[in-house]
Amino acid sequence: MRVLLTGGRAPVALDLARQFALAGAAVFVADSAPCFLASSSRAVNRAFRVPPPRQQPHAFAEAIAAIAHHERIDTIVPTCEEVFYLARFAKRLRECAELFCPDLEVLRELHDKWRFARLARSLGIDAPQSTLLQSSNDVARSCTAPECIVLKPVFSRFAVHTLVRPNRAALATVRPSASRPWVAQRYIDGKEVCTYSVARDGVLRAHAAYRPAWRAGEIGSGYFFEPADSAVAEGIVRRLVAEVRYTGQISFDFIERSDGGVAVLECNPRATSGVHLFGAQDGLAAAFERSAIGVARPAGGRPGMLAPAMLLLGVARALRRRRLRQFATDFRGARDALWSRHDPLPAFYLYLGLGAFVAQGLWQGVSPTTASTHDIEWDGEPIP
Repeated sequence: MRVLLTGGRAPVALDLARQFALAGAAVFVADSAPCFLASSSRAVNRAFRVPPPRQQPHAFAEAIAAIAHHERIDTIVPTCEEVFYLARFAKRLRECAELFCPDLEVLRELHDKWRFARLARSLGIDAPQSTLLQSSNDVARSCTAPECIVLKPVFSRFAVHTLVRPNRAALATVRPSASRPWVAQRYIDGKEVCTYSVARDGVLRAHAAYRPAWRAGEIGSGYFFEPADSAVAEGIVRRLVAEVRYTGQISFDFIERSDGGVAVLECNPRATSGVHLFGAQDGLAAAFERSAIGVARPAGGRPGMLAPAMLLLGVARALRRRRLRQFATDFRGARDALWSRHDPLPAFYLYLGLGAFVAQGLWQGVSPTTASTHDIEWDGEPIP
């Protein structure tokens, strides 16, 4: 099997590259970032720099098609938000290789937080009551009790703009529009559970559930992933992927209520950190093949982590929360998704890529996190 992974900047792409290589695949990666993580891995046969999909969508698609043709790629596997741009040019790309993602309209319904909530509720799946906000008047009318709601842009990532039970001052900063709508959702108290899955033609082929036990801020991206077990959440995932006959990687955020119920909050139709729970013998790479049977699952119950983030962010958080002992226990017991003694270079190359995003953020006047997705993110706008 010859696999082309796109979004090579992401730790999940590095982990997938290693998984595919260990399974005997020839692995190629592509990205528009100047220094992307997976390009430094021994698991990768060759890495390609391609045009930025958000700014040059057609050139990006043609570059991917050329790589697929020249390298005789069997399957193109997106990992990040470039998936939307690949789906836009699916007809062209499928002339060269299998494209492991659904059509753009399916992706849009899942990526759009307002439409996804409506889809879930229409299927009888527990999801928070949601209101679409397209003006300041909508905010004033719908958010009379902000302590009971969560506000977020309809298209967003990393919970960068999410407001949980905001005060009046924070609420005043929310300025939605018809082109940049927000959604107000009823706050649900409980424990968060995240899932990562691989599906083909609506059938689940791999699945992992976890809790982001250590994360940036109160609601930001996680960097320590503790395995979880939620049969109810898995049942919801099975139902949703079957309903839309989903093919690709897909991830969900859930809340487990104190009464035992489970509500689905949002969907990320791409890879997320659940990839890091799978070991080399768990069969994740095989789940992408047409001949896959059964459901691949992480074995052993070992947590995954991004060690640099644990050291840079987790130590400070542990000191503030007086959790140093818990931090030490968690750090010793987890598998680092970046470090491998058989493939050590990415653990150091990571800082070169981070430096590039910091410099880009300073140049553009945005955070490094925002800069890291500036050229691949999609907020529902037409792709020419």
